[in-house]
Order: sequence, then structure tokens, then C-alpha cells
Amino acid sequence: MTVQCILCDDTGWVCENHPDQPWSGNHACRCGGAGAPCPKCNRPNPDDGIPRLLRGFRNVFSRRDRRR
Repeated sequence: MTVQCILCDDTGWVCENHPDQPWSGNHACRCGGAGAPCPKCNRPNPDDGIPRLLRGFRNVFSRRDRRR
């Protein structure tokens, strides 16, 4: 299997503290920082402004849960 994006190791996410390292996977940064969308391959969708999410991501909130 060939890696398409070497910055994020094809996960679509990089470490927020170390944006040159993947956030998950075999070569993930282990600093414990939050994930951030990969600036090369995971730019937000222009229609809704949401980047591609990690495989298996499950949202526990809905739009109805937002407080006004």
C-alpha cells in the first residue's frame, strides 16, 4: 500500500502541537496533543465547512443539542 499524504500518513489528521506528524496510526505523535485537519489533504468542505473525519468517528451530539 502506498501512502498518498506523507504529512498525515493518509489519516487526514495531524498533531495540533506538531503539525508535521500524523495524529493517529503507526507513526502517530505521542505528545497527547489534539488533532487538527491535515493542511495538505483534509481541507474543510466548502459546502459545510467540515473536514473529513477519522474512520469510525461517532458524533454524540446532534444539532438539536445546541443551546441558543
